[in-house]
Amino acid sequence: MISSNIKVRFAPSPTGHLHIGGVRTALFNYLYARNQGGTFFLRMEDTDRERSKEEFAQEIITGMKWLGLEWDGEIEHQTKRLDRYRECADLLIREGKAYRVDETTQAVKFKMIKEPVVFHDLVKGAITFDATLFDDLVIIKSDGFPTYNFACVVDDHDMEISHVIRGEDHISNTPRQIAVFKAFGWQPPKYAHLPLIMGSDGSPLSKRHGAVSLKAYEENGFLPDGILNYLALLGWGPGGNEEFFTKEGLIKKFSLKRINTTAAAFDPDKMRYINACHLKKMSTEDYLNRAKAYFSSHKTPASCLPEKNLERVLLLYKDRIKTWNDLLREADYCFEEEIAFDSEAVKKYCADPEIPKRLSTVMQAIRHLTDFSASNLEKLVRDEAKKLSIEAAGLIHPIRIAITGVSVSPGLFDLMEVLGQKKVVNRLAYMIDHFKQLPMKKAEAIESPKDEPGGEETDG
Repeated sequence: MISSNIKVRFAPSPTGHLHIGGVRTALFNYLYARNQGGTFFLRMEDTDRERSKEEFAQEIITGMKWLGLEWDGEIEHQTKRLDRYRECADLLIREGKAYRVDETTQAVKFKMIKEPVVFHDLVKGAITFDATLFDDLVIIKSDGFPTYNFACVVDDHDMEISHVIRGEDHISNTPRQIAVFKAFGWQPPKYAHLPLIMGSDGSPLSKRHGAVSLKAYEENGFLPDGILNYLALLGWGPGGNEEFFTKEGLIKKFSLKRINTTAAAFDPDKMRYINACHLKKMSTEDYLNRAKAYFSSHKTPASCLPEKNLERVLLLYKDRIKTWNDLLREADYCFEEEIAFDSEAVKKYCADPEIPKRLSTVMQAIRHLTDFSASNLEKLVRDEAKKLSIEAAGLIHPIRIAITGVSVSPGLFDLMEVLGQKKVVNRLAYMIDHFKQLPMKKAEAIESPKDEPGGEETDG
């Protein structure tokens, strides 16, 4: 419910994929508006005629909806306001505050004021720029389209924006925009410039640090709440050691006063950890519905398991995975008829030449088990280990590798139960028959999601 005069906006340029830094800017604007009972607008700064594309605009809209960052009112498009910008430029020309560059083009320049520009940044504090060092500012380009610094001022005034919350890379634009505000006799909004997000090497976050687009993280199985939770902690802190927040919790806690002044370091591992916390907190019903939807969208052959068994497999991984993509990778052996074997696991746990004979004994016992339950399977394996005068681990590890191809999995006996007696027996038989020439694969490292080429947000 809108109960205050606070009005903020997220103003991306649809010239590329929605950048993770832009998402944080959108989030901080959204949180401030909702915390203050204010209004949150979405504005497309689409006057870059060569680079702006409708597909990127739609991706931004879809991404905002997926994240749950609902905006108020209709989306503003700068390309629908060209007459307004020309009208404002003509007013400045008539008042002698701007001039046409020449008669052959539509270009207009603003006469930059020759005095210091001082403003109080809500994050950085008092900031002063010597405007005498600035050249006159192009406000209308030769093609008749407005420049960023001019259109932004007109839009912010017309939309009655009270606070501009954006990245600190825009600080140098602020004195120019304030000068234009003053030329019109308009009151500038209050400004809050967010610290930059840096990569692990201390340089501004970019594609060389991994994925930077929201689309890449969505496709790789991150949750909206996990992304929002992590990004909120980049440059803002609630005080204390609390790190887990729902969107509603962030709204309740958020304050501009707690935005940090120093750059924030992007940590992919921490982002995965936060996402895992949200996965674990999901209700069983919600978890299963979302997991099955993700499987379906990625064309995983989950139909090879009965619905009941599929759900049981998914639940076995609920406390083990950090993203849906982990589920696809770590549980792949549950849905494939043929599996490959981790060479390191085989080397470590299956070097003993007695392994095939031991597995053959266990396989025969499993084949004749009438109640194929986890408890009965565990008892059977432990009893067989005693008969062979070996530790239970001497059977458990080879069996796990035989049915999964890897050395780490959810509880072995629960997993065997949901895979079913036929599949378990077949995989043990395969391991025994191909013991000396198993199809090997190298253990996969967990990587950051890959990104695609894209642009940056105008006020991101």
